[in-house]
Amino acid sequence: MIRRFLGGAAPFCGEFLVRTSQLVGEAVWAANSPAFRQEADVTRRRDPFMLALDHIRERAGAGRYAPGQPVVIVDEARRLGLSTTPVREALAWLCGEGLIERAPQGGFLAPRLDAAVVRDRFAFRLHCVATSLDIIAEEGADLAASLTGASGLTMADRLDILVRSAGNQILFNAFERIGRQLLSLASAERKLFPDLAEEAFAVARLFEGGSLPPLRLALVAYHQRRMDAAPLLILEREAENLRPAKGAGT
Repeated sequence: MIRRFLGGAAPFCGEFLVRTSQLVGEAVWAANSPAFRQEADVTRRRDPFMLALDHIRERAGAGRYAPGQPVVIVDEARRLGLSTTPVREALAWLCGEGLIERAPQGGFLAPRLDAAVVRDRFAFRLHCVATSLDIIAEEGADLAASLTGASGLTMADRLDILVRSAGNQILFNAFERIGRQLLSLASAERKLFPDLAEEAFAVARLFEGGSLPPLRLALVAYHQRRMDAAPLLILEREAENLRPAKGAGT
């Protein structure tokens, strides 16, 4: 009886699986369509929590908050035209990303800069990059092919493509998070390293050459340079906060 039942159910199961596969395919296509992405972007912009999260994350990454200084919930809410609740939730979320800290007596602070922490962050980013290179080499992936037709890529773009090419989502999530934590030092890097463009161009040629061993050596040197300069990067970052804003009165 069981065999007869299973035999009779087989066509139905087959049709069910085929239809399910079709529906999943249609859902994936819809989720990647321009119209869906546009609607998702609009929804995201309308959501108070996401609005607060995106704006405060961008400001923190751009170094708009002085290290160790309070990030006042009421001030952020007024600036964004929101209530304090989504702002408080966004700040709590960004504590998990390492872009904001909780103050000992309550409230929130911009993270304090520390040379050891900066060195560790660059070292961890290098670990993500090196691990990605190992995966790419093991799987025989063509990294240069991922860059074909791309123009105007920054060093950050190339590192992003490299780690994405490894195909490990957890690794990429960790890389993306540490990148956000280092973003506030970008202007200090530009000030401290006058040959930044030449350095990036030399590494870009190795990316497009497709030979992984020389690329690995260059990326190790790239990160080691910043690890060695961590105290100077912090000093420059702190000096930026002391300079008057452009257009401010003397």
